[in-house]
Amino acid sequence: MASLDDKLHTALEHSLGQHLNEEIIRRGWDYYRSGQVLNVKQADEDTLYGAVQGSDVYSVLLDSDHFRYSKCTCPFNDYCKHMAAVYFAYCHSLDGESAAKAAYDRITGVDRKQQRSTVTVSVPKFSGRHVQPSDDASPEEWGLWMDAEYGETWRSCRHSLHALQPVLSALKGTTKHWDKKSQRLHWMSVILFVLDQAEQAIKTVDTFSRYYHEMSFLRMAEPWVEHYYTLALELEPAEVTGHNRSWVDYVAGYAKGRAVKNEQQLFDWTYIYLAICERMAVDADWYEHELDAMRKEELRDSEEPVNRTFVHTAAAMLCFFGRNDEEALAHFGKTDFQRSQKVIYPCVAQRLEEGDWELIGHWMSFLYDHISKVKNARTIGPFMTLCRRADTDQPDEPRWTRYMVELLPHSYADLSDHWLAVQKYEEWADLQLLIGMKPDDLGIQNVREVSKAAPSVMIPLYHQSIEEAIHSRNRQGYRLAVKELKKLERLYKADKHADKWERYIEGIASKYQRLRAFQEELWKGKIVT
Repeated sequence: MASLDDKLHTALEHSLGQHLNEEIIRRGWDYYRSGQVLNVKQADEDTLYGAVQGSDVYSVLLDSDHFRYSKCTCPFNDYCKHMAAVYFAYCHSLDGESAAKAAYDRITGVDRKQQRSTVTVSVPKFSGRHVQPSDDASPEEWGLWMDAEYGETWRSCRHSLHALQPVLSALKGTTKHWDKKSQRLHWMSVILFVLDQAEQAIKTVDTFSRYYHEMSFLRMAEPWVEHYYTLALELEPAEVTGHNRSWVDYVAGYAKGRAVKNEQQLFDWTYIYLAICERMAVDADWYEHELDAMRKEELRDSEEPVNRTFVHTAAAMLCFFGRNDEEALAHFGKTDFQRSQKVIYPCVAQRLEEGDWELIGHWMSFLYDHISKVKNARTIGPFMTLCRRADTDQPDEPRWTRYMVELLPHSYADLSDHWLAVQKYEEWADLQLLIGMKPDDLGIQNVREVSKAAPSVMIPLYHQSIEEAIHSRNRQGYRLAVKELKKLERLYKADKHADKWERYIEGIASKYQRLRAFQEELWKGKIVT
C-alpha cells in the first residue's frame, strides 16, 4: 500500500481536528480500538476509502487535499466519528497501533490548544493624517484613502487577522449615512480591501507554517466573504446608475485585478469577481463592455505572469450568462480543468434545471472527456451527481448510465445508490458482484429492500459470499458460510424455487464432502441431516 506523504498526513490530521470536536474524535478512536473499521484503502495520493461497522455498515471517503469533499454514508450528515476511525485505522495499517495513537494525540492536542488559546493584537487606529474623501468622491479616491490610512495593517497580522476586524468596522462606519444602494457598493469595496490585506499578510508566513495560517485566516475571514456575497446578491442592475455604476466597475475591477495575478492566493478571487458579473450580466451594456474587456485581457501581453485559467474561466462564465454555451465551452477548454471544474458544475446543473437536453449533452460530454483522464474523488463526485440527475430526468438516454459505469471503481458508491434509488435491482446486484462486495457489507436496509423486491438478484451475491467463506478453510469461515446459507434458503423459497435450493445444497455438500469441519457446521446448522 502506498503511503500518504507527510504534508497530506498533516493536512488530514489538521482537518479532522478543525471539523470534529473532541468527543467525536474520541468516539472515532473507540471505534478503531474495538475493531469496527472493516477495511481501509488508499485510492490515490490524497484519498482514503473505508468501511465502518456501526448500527449499519457505513462507507467513508476522506480527501486530505480538499476535506470538504470527505463524506460518510451514516445518518449523521456531517463530519463524523467514522471518518476519524478510518484515519486511525489507516495509520495503524502503515506503522502499527503506536502510529494511530500518535495521530490521536496530535489531533486532540491541537484541538485542546486551539480551545485554550487567546490572541492579543495591536489594533490600528484612525490616524487622521489623511483627509477622508467627500461623499461624492470617486471610488478610486476612496481606495487611495483606505490604502493610505490602513494599508499597512497587514503587518500586524503575522499570526491572526484580528487586527483587520476593527479596520473593517471603521471603514464601514464612514458611510453609515449613505443610502442603502450606495452603501452596499462601498461596503463591498471595503471587504475587498480587507481581504487584500490578508493576502499580503499570508505572504510573510514561512512555508512550514503556511497551511495552518491559511486555515486560521480563512476561518476568520469567512463571515466577511459571506457578507460580500450577500451584498452582491442584493444588487439590482436596473438601479445601478450614475455614480453607483462607477462603484460597480471599481469593485469588479478590484476583484479582477487580484484574480488575474498568477500566484498562490488565500481567497478564491475568481468567485469574488463572478459574483458581480452574475448579477450585472442582465445589463446589456455592462455585459458587453465586461466581455470585451475580458477578451482583450486574453490577448494582452504582460511582463508579469497572468493567470490564464482565470481569464478564460471569467470569459467562459460571461458567455454562459449570455447563453453562448458554445463559446463558453471553448474558453473552459483552455483552462486548467482541476481549477475551473468547480465553476463548470453549477453551469451544467442550471442547464439541467432548464431541461435543455441538447446543451446538457454538450456540457456533459465536455466534463466526461476531462474527468475520464484524471479520475479522483473530487472530480467524479460532482459529475456523478449530475449523471444521476440526468438519468432520473431522462431515463431513456443510455449515455448517462454509460458515463457512470465507465468511471468505475471510483463511481461505485454513487452508482450503487443511484440504481437502488431508481429500483434497478438487477443492475445493482451485478455491480456488487463486479466489485466483490458481500451481502454483509451492503447495509442491512439495502439488503432487505432488494431481497423483498427482487429476491432472485440477491442469490448470486450469496453464492459468491458462501464460496469465499468456505475457501477460508477455517471454522469461523464455515460458520459464516452456514449463516449465509440460511439466508440463501429463504431467498430461494421467496423466489418460489425450493427445488433449486435442494439441488444447490446437495451440490455444496458433495463438493466439499472432504471438509469435515464444514460438514459438521452444516449438520449443526440443520442445513443437512
